[in-house]
Amino acid sequence: MLDHQVLQSAEEFAGKVRTSSEVQRFHLAEQQVNKSQSVQNLIETIKKKQKELVHAKHFKKNMYKEQLENELDELHYKLDHLPIVLEYQQSQVEMNDLLQMLQQVIAKTVSEKLEIETGGIVAAGCGSGGACGCGNKHKKTG
Repeated sequence: MLDHQVLQSAEEFAGKVRTSSEVQRFHLAEQQVNKSQSVQNLIETIKKKQKELVHAKHFKKNMYKEQLENELDELHYKLDHLPIVLEYQQSQVEMNDLLQMLQQVIAKTVSEKLEIETGGIVAAGCGSGGACGCGNKHKKTG
């Protein structure tokens, strides 16, 4: 079981992340996309066309299938190039970057403190093929 202090610190840290500008921008952009009637209309139209495309493929209506594929390409283009959607996508990229950076900092900090490697050949213990008998081959050190 994890130390209560560690969990409390993790909760405090999560609270700081939740109030970060990147997270706030992401939530605002997400709300704007969800409330946008033009975005929702495009999404509904895309869903309808996708269902029609499945039926056209099933019944081998090749001309209609091509027409639907072209229409879907146009609809996706329109959706992906709406300023509100572009802003939302950018906020997703920023959120992903933030989360990856946080993960790397945590992994590096823990690794340094515990002298555990974060990649490559594990120094010892289970998974190293050493005394634990897991069967992995190792490079001999020193």
